[in-house]
Amino acid sequence: MKKAFFGVTAVVMLLQFYNAEGAPFVKPHGTHKVSKKSKLSIDGLTKNVQFAFCEASVPMIDSTQLNQLAQFLTENKYAISLRGHADAIGSYLGNWKMSEARAVAIKEYLVKKGVLEDRIVTTAFGSTIPIADNKTSNGRKKNRRVEMRLKAIGA
Repeated sequence: MKKAFFGVTAVVMLLQFYNAEGAPFVKPHGTHKVSKKSKLSIDGLTKNVQFAFCEASVPMIDSTQLNQLAQFLTENKYAISLRGHADAIGSYLGNWKMSEARAVAIKEYLVKKGVLEDRIVTTAFGSTIPIADNKTSNGRKKNRRVEMRLKAIGA
C-alpha cells in the first residue's frame, strides 16, 4: 500500500510541473512591472505566502500581493500553480492535509477576487520539499508556505 501511495505521489509531483499541453509551469523571474497600476513585479506577485503554525487561513499581510496577483490573472492569459507545503512538525498525513488546505485557501481567495477557477491548479506536498532546516523555528516558518508559479496560456 505504501509503495502505491508513494508511486502516485511521485506522479502527481511530476505532473505538477506541467500543464495540459505538456509545457512546464515556471516561476518567471525579472523585475518587469505587470501593469501600470501594479506596484509589484511578477517576482513580487509570485512571492511565497507564509503561514502560521497549524494555520491555513490566508495571512492578511499578503492581501496586497494577492489582490494584485488576482488583478494580473484576470487581465492576462495566465494559469497559476499553487504548491502547498508544511513544516515537519506533526504526522506525515496531517502535514499533507495542512499543505493542501493552504493551497486551497489561496485558490479560494483568488477565485473570490475574480480569477477563473479552471486557471488555478493546487497541489499538496506536505513536508516533503523543505526550503529550510526544520530543526529551527525560523526554518520551519519558511517551510510553511504556498509557492506560486505562472504559465502563459493561449495566444
